Amino acid sequence: MIDPAPDPLDLQGSCPWARPGATWYNSEGTRDPRQRSMGMRKTWPALALTVALAFPFACGDSTDPSGGDASWESLRSDLPRETAPGATTEEVDAVVRGGADFVLDLMGRVEGEGNLLLSPTSIRIAFAMVYGGAHGQTATEMETVLRYGGVDDVHEVLNAIDLALAERNLPEGDEGEDPVELRLANAFWGRVDYPFRDDYLDLLAVNYGAGIERLDFGASEEARAVINGWVEERTNDRIRDLLPAGSIDALVVAVLTNALYFRAPWAEPFAESLTVQEMFRRGDGSEVSVPTMHRAGELPYGDAGDCRALELPYRGGALGMVLLLPDGDDLASFVSSLTGERLFEIVGTLEETEALVSLPRFEFESSLELRDHLMAMGMPLVFTSADLSGMSDLGGLFVDQAYHKTFVAVDEKGTEAAAATAVVIRENAIDPEVEFACDRPFLFFIRDRVTGEILFLGRVEDPSS
Repeated sequence: MIDPAPDPLDLQGSCPWARPGATWYNSEGTRDPRQRSMGMRKTWPALALTVALAFPFACGDSTDPSGGDASWESLRSDLPRETAPGATTEEVDAVVRGGADFVLDLMGRVEGEGNLLLSPTSIRIAFAMVYGGAHGQTATEMETVLRYGGVDDVHEVLNAIDLALAERNLPEGDEGEDPVELRLANAFWGRVDYPFRDDYLDLLAVNYGAGIERLDFGASEEARAVINGWVEERTNDRIRDLLPAGSIDALVVAVLTNALYFRAPWAEPFAESLTVQEMFRRGDGSEVSVPTMHRAGELPYGDAGDCRALELPYRGGALGMVLLLPDGDDLASFVSSLTGERLFEIVGTLEETEALVSLPRFEFESSLELRDHLMAMGMPLVFTSADLSGMSDLGGLFVDQAYHKTFVAVDEKGTEAAAATAVVIRENAIDPEVEFACDRPFLFFIRDRVTGEILFLGRVEDPSS
């Protein structure tokens, strides 16, 4: 028997990494004087959909992101992280269920075949930090598309979930069992010369344990390397090059990042001696031989009519991977028919049942640019003419692009997964009245603007010669 899972909405956990807010710190980690106040067939039609791909929140990493090594400054609110938020169980449930609706909608819009892993946890937290500075219709669109549940204070609710799920971490067991690791980190990277509102700094500190890490985006490749290195470190090197070349330039004002790392052993591992090559039937009917794991035992299983479901608990019983096996071969149609409510109904059918499970070993990465998908889902303003006046009084800010990368590996011992999201915010350049591009042969002359005397006259027919 698997130990029963703790109450998933237990909000009484504490955050071992929460830190009080500070003021200014330099790259050596010393205080700066500039202070501020303030169950299953052997042949599968397609890889089973993982309900738990929204790996739960873990407590936001509040350690100094520089680690004392990188050359940047940190601007932080004096307010401490709120470790006892007042979110209700009903509010938490609304936000959690909204996350299921959001990720199913997004997955249905990502065209193409092949493996795909998304982390609504990472995406919604990264954008929640943007949402904290959004006003008017921009905020309305974001709340609707990201399914923040219509709660009064989504930041407080996300903080409550974060703190509660931090308790899912387990140290190495007395008999050598692998630890359960569930780490989540947030960072806001702000341009060195750009002023951000004090109340926005307070929101980051109180709800996300984050400050503003000052970077010189004019040194674009150096800044990109710093942010990518931060992500790599916090995902155990599983997410690399989150920000691609060319994503950062001098007009970037901020980059908001979230990193999520998960690693856990199964409550009861698969025996490696039982892993054999078996045929896996793809969605197009073709077959491929893959190493397939086997185990038998009492597991949560349910038959929901259009699919069957089985859950594989991880050590401790609080976390699990739910596998959904649709009756037909068309996984895309099955995904498009799902809603968050339906997903939780399927989970509600799970009952302890003697089951024989066969599951292929798998490992893959996914990478996605989110802008076009989120605009199509109904939030174009934040990417075009955003109102982010809650972030800075200067205005003219918009989200240029959002990058999302994930990794997952499943084997006989357990699961390792990681996700990261980066939201790049830029300021509008001057809107030109005309565009003048010398992209064909042209004349030029150099003149004295007082007398009109032409000093030189030339023509350019091939700039490369």
